[in-house]
Amino acid sequence: MFRKNILSIILMLFLICDLAYSFRQHLSQPLDGDLPWNVVPADEVKPILADPLGLSVITRNAVYPNPNRYFCHITIKSWYEIVPVGLQRFISPVDSVYLASAIFKILIQALFIFLLAVAISGTFHVFNIDFLIAAILVTPFFQTEGYQSYMGIIDSAPTYVFFYAMPLALLMILMLPFHLKFYHRKPNPPLKWYLLLGIPLAVVVCFSGPLNPGVILVSSFVYFVGSWLENYRVQPRTNIFRRWANSIIRIPTVFWYCLLPVSLLSLYSLYLGSFNSNNISVPILSLYSKLPAGIANLFFTKLGYPVLFFILATNFLLVKRTHDTVQGRKIIQLFTGLGLFALIYILLLPMGGYRENRPNIIRYDTFMPVLIGMIFVAGLSTLFLFKALERKSLNWYIPLIAGVLVLFTLNDQPLFHKADSQKSALRQIAESPSDTIGLAPDCNLIYWGKLHKPEDSKLVSRMLTKWRITDHDKLFYNE
Repeated sequence: MFRKNILSIILMLFLICDLAYSFRQHLSQPLDGDLPWNVVPADEVKPILADPLGLSVITRNAVYPNPNRYFCHITIKSWYEIVPVGLQRFISPVDSVYLASAIFKILIQALFIFLLAVAISGTFHVFNIDFLIAAILVTPFFQTEGYQSYMGIIDSAPTYVFFYAMPLALLMILMLPFHLKFYHRKPNPPLKWYLLLGIPLAVVVCFSGPLNPGVILVSSFVYFVGSWLENYRVQPRTNIFRRWANSIIRIPTVFWYCLLPVSLLSLYSLYLGSFNSNNISVPILSLYSKLPAGIANLFFTKLGYPVLFFILATNFLLVKRTHDTVQGRKIIQLFTGLGLFALIYILLLPMGGYRENRPNIIRYDTFMPVLIGMIFVAGLSTLFLFKALERKSLNWYIPLIAGVLVLFTLNDQPLFHKADSQKSALRQIAESPSDTIGLAPDCNLIYWGKLHKPEDSKLVSRMLTKWRITDHDKLFYNE
């Protein structure tokens, strides 16, 4: 018991130190060019904030940016209106914005680690050994630097955290009870709690981020097919139509009262997304032709994905040797489900349209749901093998896993000065007596690209005034 307590303390200290290190990295990240558009906000954002469910698309054939992402827009706007000003009681206005960004990023990162550890271990007790080992297994894959631009979850740009990582974390909360029921045999939440909490969360999830509706539909389809096939195998081989019907009837009721309504909401959200004015029209065959280059860029440029794939393949083969157990068979099902999900998800990605910042369709942000699934299955199967393998096998397996975790940890480099020039420019603007300030040619001040004319900075200027960095709007440009 004493040894277990000591091990728990050591593992918890490691997690705290890793999160503290990540927080320091997040604190040094520069602000991105989409923040002013969302925080001020720009005129194009106002229809989104005025119509949370995008009903004007149906009633008035309205076309505007992101009609199905209201909760992302309202969250980022509210966070940057409230938190930096609140922090200015203790720190300078310039530092308050970077601290606000770092706080949000580390909260989402900690939430991901917590949810993955719960899904892997089956317990919410943070001092439980299985929970802590699960958390240790997934933590190094959260790359702030290193492999971030290939397998990043917490993006360096704060805006992308609000539009990709946060919505997916909320989706994990929504889906967690289904996994706990399937793998850990936990009871379903009572219907009244689902109606009280699950349905509102489902609305938020379906109207947050560009990925959630598609992820929900693919996940629900995989769950439906998996349940149906499992039921079909055990039905008497009599009338084939009765066998089909009985297999559908025996699908767990949780699918019908939760996943099906959420899927219908997702279909509506995807329909709204088809009216997104940010969409660029490109022939669909041309989009599919770009997929191989996107996959190759992710998987063959850095070591991250090949190593993760190696661990998944190793775990799959080892679990196959011990899959006679109930848990082993369930893990094999999860491997199969992940593969089917990844295949369908990738094939559907071109349907989401084209963006100039994602020329090959697949990028680390659009691939994030598959990455999270890979990390989860790798962690779950590793914890299972820690318990299932014989000592002789553990003698080489534990060092292998430790080596992978060390590789990812060491690869996540510090780089604590990336935002220094941006902060200096903000202080220069705040302290300048002039209303038009020339900045260094290489300074990228919360804007995508260079500010060639002072009037280009109007939106950024209004945001700085809102943050109390300046007491009135000041224009600036790159000299």
